[in-house]
Amino acid sequence: MKSVKTFFFTAVILVLPFSKVEAQNTFQSPSENKSVIYIMRTSALGAIMNFRFFDGEKYLGKFKDKNYLRYECEPGKHLFWVKGENTDYLEADLLADKIYIVEANAVMGAFSAGVKFNILDFNDDKKMKRVFKLLTKKEPIVFDENELLKDQNDMQEIIKSGLEKYENKLDRDKEFNKITPEMFYTI
Repeated sequence: MKSVKTFFFTAVILVLPFSKVEAQNTFQSPSENKSVIYIMRTSALGAIMNFRFFDGEKYLGKFKDKNYLRYECEPGKHLFWVKGENTDYLEADLLADKIYIVEANAVMGAFSAGVKFNILDFNDDKKMKRVFKLLTKKEPIVFDENELLKDQNDMQEIIKSGLEKYENKLDRDKEFNKITPEMFYTI
């Protein structure tokens, strides 16, 4: 009887840490009076493709495969965009002291894979499970500030072209994904 109790006790100790992925949530709140957005690649589709991320004219960094970046910024209006084989845009209006989450995953096109921002539905257990799984497996990518500055300077034409494409699409009444102030994530 004692060995059965020992077995069950050991099983509970070994299984308990893995019983709920969400309990290991590692979203980090923003600094006071700042906003934070998590840009996440939760799918392995197009894993070898580098996606470059921007906030308006500011280059945020690039990465491939499943990973994510945590970007702390001023609250208010932002134009986030991502460049891969194509360019996708995300208009955001962020509140201070809040966390926002968006996916930027590869999508299949006619001849190659592109990239698309997806607004997360926090009630979609399947998608949130992927988010929490990524959070528990990896730390956010941290970019070297000097390298970002160098890349920012090297990409002036890409930034100019990307923002011109956005303006042209606006002129044609193109609708973009939007993050509104109330779309924050509650820890």
